[in-house]
Amino acid sequence: MSRVTEGLGLLWQYASARRLRRFRSRADVVKHQQKQWRHLADHVLTKSPLYAPYGRRQFHDYPLIDKQQWMKHFNDINTLHVALEDAMRVAEEAERTRDFNPMLKGTAVGMSTGTSGARGIFLASRSERLRWAGTLLAKLLPAGIFAPARIALLLRAGSNLYETLSGGVRLRFQHFDLAMPFDQVIARLDHFQPTILVGPPSVIALVAAAMKSGQINICPTRIIAVAEVLDPLDAARVTDTFRVPIEQIYQATEGFLGHTCAQGVIHLNEDCLIVERDWIDRATRRFAPIITDLYRSTQPVIRYRLNDILVEREQACPCGSPFIALERIEGREDDIVWLPKFAGTGVVPMFPDVLSRALLNAIPSADQYQIEQCGPATLRIGVSPTLTSTQQDNVREALVECTRRIGAAVPQIEFDVWAERPATQKCRRVRRLIDVPGEFHA
Repeated sequence: MSRVTEGLGLLWQYASARRLRRFRSRADVVKHQQKQWRHLADHVLTKSPLYAPYGRRQFHDYPLIDKQQWMKHFNDINTLHVALEDAMRVAEEAERTRDFNPMLKGTAVGMSTGTSGARGIFLASRSERLRWAGTLLAKLLPAGIFAPARIALLLRAGSNLYETLSGGVRLRFQHFDLAMPFDQVIARLDHFQPTILVGPPSVIALVAAAMKSGQINICPTRIIAVAEVLDPLDAARVTDTFRVPIEQIYQATEGFLGHTCAQGVIHLNEDCLIVERDWIDRATRRFAPIITDLYRSTQPVIRYRLNDILVEREQACPCGSPFIALERIEGREDDIVWLPKFAGTGVVPMFPDVLSRALLNAIPSADQYQIEQCGPATLRIGVSPTLTSTQQDNVREALVECTRRIGAAVPQIEFDVWAERPATQKCRRVRRLIDVPGEFHA
């Protein structure tokens, strides 16, 4: 496909995505989803060995899958007869050489380690890349694609997907490979002078630190967090430095799932997805999303349960969007700390956001922190700068109060030295290092 043809394709997808933004009610959304689902089932899933036998059965008759099953059935799910070992070879070579241009059967191959560390391989045809790019531009550039902008993508891996964004529009995109020495990233960023900064919040926080120290002088008008949960510590550091609010893109190996509206609220992209809720805790509106992508045809994503913890907003968003609105993206189910009950047997969950906020309220001066469950009733905490004995007592008191509120036994709390991590490693502030003790009793 020529550059001109690709540019026209991008413009078409951009215009199509802009039209889909005009839904006014849930009824409009559901009607669109049902129509697109029938098209997907009739014209795409018939080409997938896994899904073809389901034919015209009802949506809920299709099986639920997770990441492990998605990878296990990779060969039978994709519609191009691409073998997992071939796709893995191309993706691993791209990671090794940092050259993300090679394709397989004319299809881009990407790899995601995921927050949990489990590898995911995804395929995207040229038309799917154009749709992804057009949708992203339509949702994130309210002034339109003809307004000049310099967009810096601070990402751990490149992709043909990102190259697509520069095709045929008056925008400048530049990928900054986080596998490079970070001082080189900072120098290139200073030279590029982005108007929009996109990257993991922990990495953008390092850019903010470089601003504070005088290593760089940039003035982005928009900052968009991707790839990691937006932690209150990073959010405060970035907004204090750049004086602009942080927006969020909710994206995973499985697709572009959501973004921040003009009111600062994250909405799921229900013009492109069907989202089912698997409730983790109805009382606090926490759920794991089960997503069906209505447009992916190379590697269909059908009733795929993500391991993320989403908190649904209690009130409707002032922006008027009929799409599901989130209070926050809290983390992954793997990050839920499970502690023994104070009375009786079994365990109760302590959610990552609760732990993070308790610690930061106790020690507002923290620069970095990590909380790990390293035993059935043991939490290990690393904080920078190193805590005084008084600060450690404050943290213990805050966490004891949290455990009492949820009916959990008070855990043993150990303090450790904060360990720096490379920029290429995803930041996880709260981690569970053990299997869930006992049975789930929320």
